[in-house]
Amino acid sequence: MKGKGMDKAIVITTINPPTEAVKAFARMKEFKMFVTGDNKTPKDWELKNVEYLSIDNQLKKFPRLAKLIAQNHYARKNLSYLDAIKSGANFIYETDDDNLPYSNLFPNFLNEKTIIEEIQAPLCFNIYSLFTKRPVWPRGIPLNMIATPIRNRNKKKILPLIQQSLADLDPDVDAIYRLTNGSTIKFAKNKQYALGKGTFCPFNSQNTYWNKAVFPLLYLPSTVDSRVTDIWRGYIAQRILWELNSRLIFLSPCVYQKRNIHNFMKDFEQELNLYLKTEGLVNTLSSLKLTGNVTNMLEQTYKELITEGLFKEDEQKILSGWLRMF
Repeated sequence: MKGKGMDKAIVITTINPPTEAVKAFARMKEFKMFVTGDNKTPKDWELKNVEYLSIDNQLKKFPRLAKLIAQNHYARKNLSYLDAIKSGANFIYETDDDNLPYSNLFPNFLNEKTIIEEIQAPLCFNIYSLFTKRPVWPRGIPLNMIATPIRNRNKKKILPLIQQSLADLDPDVDAIYRLTNGSTIKFAKNKQYALGKGTFCPFNSQNTYWNKAVFPLLYLPSTVDSRVTDIWRGYIAQRILWELNSRLIFLSPCVYQKRNIHNFMKDFEQELNLYLKTEGLVNTLSSLKLTGNVTNMLEQTYKELITEGLFKEDEQKILSGWLRMF
């Protein structure tokens, strides 16, 4: 897919009228903005300087894939990723409609190889522990690995293909944290870390910056719950980064969240696979032998995870429809 006329894109999905956060991003001139709608999104949704994809427009622009992806699911966001890619984006910044930007939004992200402290730990590491002393963890980390110790740390020059910046106030934590604690958090400023090969940490779709070289890894799976899709997508992307001689990078916050209203018990129910199956997913990813280019490795990974029962068989068909767009 080829296009001209812009370098950076921002992608959001929403079921709400234009929020304070969406309006703030739409006023920025550094990028072109793409918003995905769903059945619950107001029919008259419109905002200046925003390319809005309603359900009808999704079916017109991407008829085959739009029919395969479930409606009322966060994976509809895949269609605005493709819209941004078709428009010529070299970088995609993604966020949610309840994250408001600080003034350091784009200066916060790295655009060239940079020397960063690389963290290594057994299997999974709670990256939040390096940005705050408060007892908090990211959504999707296996609960028995919240306190996994660091095994090694060193400086390394890293190509920044995927970067996750944290979010202040109400960061992306799981329902268990919110039900048992729920305190707001402000993370340390001016910090950046990378995770070494063999070390995972969940990252989400709330404040993440993607290089064109890994755009196929944006794919959000459809056959798991919306509270699971971006987290398991992130684990898969991390694994493939190792084969590209890159590492996942975490940065201090450049947004703060005024979270939309949620039912925490419903969130807990939708997150069950994160609590019960993520450790198995990570172990499978760790043992994979991958070959070929990014799309080849993505196909190999999903084939194995479907065999393991972590995704339904329909996922392979949807993934194939996604990869045909590249």
